Amino acid sequence: MDVFDKFFKKFSYKFDKGYPDINNPKDMEMLMELANSLVKEEKEVKISKDTLKKLIDDTDLSDAQLAKLDSVIKKITFTTPIETYLSQKAKESNISSDQVSKFMSILDKLNIQSEFAEYIKNPVDLDLSAKSFTEQIPNIEASKLLELYRLMGGAIEGTVSIGPGEVPFSLLFKNVKKRDSKGDLNVGKENVELKASTKGAGAVIAQGYNRGMWGDTRRKGRFDDFVKSLGMEQENEDDALVLLNQKVMWPAKLANIYNLYTNDPSFNKNKFIKGVEDILSRVYNKSNWYPKGTYFDLNSYFTDQDFDYNKFRIALAKELVKEYRDEEGFSGLLLVDKNGNIQYLKGDEIINNIGTKIKVSGPSDDVPRYSLNV
Repeated sequence: MDVFDKFFKKFSYKFDKGYPDINNPKDMEMLMELANSLVKEEKEVKISKDTLKKLIDDTDLSDAQLAKLDSVIKKITFTTPIETYLSQKAKESNISSDQVSKFMSILDKLNIQSEFAEYIKNPVDLDLSAKSFTEQIPNIEASKLLELYRLMGGAIEGTVSIGPGEVPFSLLFKNVKKRDSKGDLNVGKENVELKASTKGAGAVIAQGYNRGMWGDTRRKGRFDDFVKSLGMEQENEDDALVLLNQKVMWPAKLANIYNLYTNDPSFNKNKFIKGVEDILSRVYNKSNWYPKGTYFDLNSYFTDQDFDYNKFRIALAKELVKEYRDEEGFSGLLLVDKNGNIQYLKGDEIINNIGTKIKVSGPSDDVPRYSLNV
């Protein structure tokens, strides 16, 4: 006698119809209680295809219920291998269960579970020389992969910041593993720093500086004190202080103030330069590349008429990236934009392409933002 014959023989009298009515909440509640008690009586209950088939045959199911059951069974056929694959990849890359669950839920939301289950039978390596990451994964729509990447975004776990792209790239590509320190990813033998953007803003590449509001940088750098120290006529000083409120990057604010200062009777180029150096020493108090470093040369950006703030900020950006690279020790920098375009640069290519292949915006606070120039 199988478990279902035993069940119906023992408990059928408890139901008004002689069997549990699936549309009757009281019957279903009683069914669950009785089934649990029966399982406890059995030392071992073996579930097989035959027992499941008999349960379905003996249960009065509507077309809608059958469709739902069909959907559940089909999902099981590909969610199980996906869970096994993701569990192994997460273990290799020290990815949290929360991130894996989020990835699974997005696969479901985008309705690409079956395609992903097929893909992981033969996952591909990330090709760093390609133009896009989405074009590398076969048989999954690029738009769906891009949405997966955007929805995963970045995360904070404890005190650790996980940048956009780190988790999805580690789970999508066979040769990618998330690192715990000194670079974000291992891609094959490459130690790769990943700087990805899922929105319009670029990535930060700097070590330990303010990424907040201009007001914080303004106070830290004492920009107002700097303006007052120049000794300009009161009207020019007042105008210069107003310029600090402009909605432009602060190197541009300094350039506009310099234009005022060059027409003031107290103009002294060296005094202005020394004041800017003092600002840099307060804002970038962990650095030593000012007034002159590998790429930065403060004096060279000034003439008696102009302050070339674009050269100033590009050189500042290069020094901050060099400082970050020296600290982190990565071999290459992988930039990913919100559209899935990628660019991998190694060694001196990283610094040399800042301002060309790598677009720089800001700084509006302490640090510039970097993005692909496509």
